[in-house]
Amino acid sequence: MDASDHHSAAKTCIIGAGISGLARAWQLKQRGESCTVLEQSALPGGAMRSHRQGDYLAEEGPNSILLNSLEIEAFLDSIPGLNSSMIEARPEANKRFIVRGGKPHVVPMGPISAITSPLWSFAGKLRVLKEPFVKAASAEVEESVADFARRRLGNELYRYAINPLVGGIYAGDPEKLSLPHAFPKLHALDQNHGGLIRGGIAKMLAARANKGPKPRKRIISFKNGMAELPEKLAAALGQSVHTAVSIRSIRKSEEQWTVAWSSPDGTTIEDSFDRLILTIPAHRLSHLPFDAALQGELRRLDAIDYPPVSVLTLGFKRSDVAHPIDGFGALVPECEGRKILGVLFPSSIFPQRAPKDEVLLTVFVGGERQPECATADTKTLQRTVLPELEQLLGITGEPTFVHHKHWDKAIPQYQLGYAAQLADMERIEQDHHGLHLAGNYRTGISVTYCLEAALKQ
Repeated sequence: MDASDHHSAAKTCIIGAGISGLARAWQLKQRGESCTVLEQSALPGGAMRSHRQGDYLAEEGPNSILLNSLEIEAFLDSIPGLNSSMIEARPEANKRFIVRGGKPHVVPMGPISAITSPLWSFAGKLRVLKEPFVKAASAEVEESVADFARRRLGNELYRYAINPLVGGIYAGDPEKLSLPHAFPKLHALDQNHGGLIRGGIAKMLAARANKGPKPRKRIISFKNGMAELPEKLAAALGQSVHTAVSIRSIRKSEEQWTVAWSSPDGTTIEDSFDRLILTIPAHRLSHLPFDAALQGELRRLDAIDYPPVSVLTLGFKRSDVAHPIDGFGALVPECEGRKILGVLFPSSIFPQRAPKDEVLLTVFVGGERQPECATADTKTLQRTVLPELEQLLGITGEPTFVHHKHWDKAIPQYQLGYAAQLADMERIEQDHHGLHLAGNYRTGISVTYCLEAALKQ
């Protein structure tokens, strides 16, 4: 048997049928490799859940994908039946809002609008002009996102640009998040180009010099929501995906991993694999039935913080909303003292998200900023959210539709000192041959990052 025969004969078990697990399984299948995916839940998709009720469509997890690479385009095109269901965001979705003084203001998209925008003061705008002359941080120092933003852009831009952005992406605290781990591209601009403006110019020039094919950057979803992506991946993988299973034991024997699991009908199945990939959240790893020593090693990853987030999707009659709702959504800075992190405008971003003459809003509450405001009680959450929407968007009527999803542990936080946890992951893999840890706690939290990591395996 030559090397290529051995490679094609290798067997892989993936535990977790979220987007990270399914994307990796599809890559393996495309290469002709054997793969088994085990999922505890009845449905594949992990946090990628869509709820359709008549003409309303609510997303419980990710709301869209930023498509900006030819590789990811090719990956999505390879999934049977997915391309015909893909939809692009409307042009108005390019407009974003940030709340200041209790009102949503349009985020400037160019130099002229940045000068005239009421979002930042004249002094704040002048401070940004100093950014190209601010020295890069020492490579030995791990900056927080907040310290980086204040150093490069000043305190006002931190408060009314970076702080709400971090709340919208991570539901996180910029004072705690590690710049090199949470925003590695911004860190690279600082270290490699001496700043954001210099780095932006360098990237623009490099893109112009590149004569090869270029992706068309756009925001996408699917006709019946983001859940179509894992659903169609699972369908393409067929009998390789096993849902509603209970994993009974995982043990290492020589060069293989032997996994025993029970199917929904109670049948116990046991099989051996050359490679074991764990794609479940970090806080669940130590609960897998490994031996006590490996469980102890994985327990170190329990320290990765996952704050709670409540997602409340509400429908309203268009006539009951004063704001034009003509954009992607509005982010709320911490200094505004509100109880919501932000609100998306799904019916403005994509078609077929709400009935005619109605609008759909998705509100996020909790996170690192105010974890106590996140709750599984829908009525309590509405009492928190509705007064905020009334003040910010001029909503006067009662909701025509309500859908609530509470995530007790939502988004992993890449906090200061995260390098130690990444080192723990590498050490575990080195000490246990054939074991791999994968997921949004390691290679980036967005759907795009999860797909990119799967393509690199």
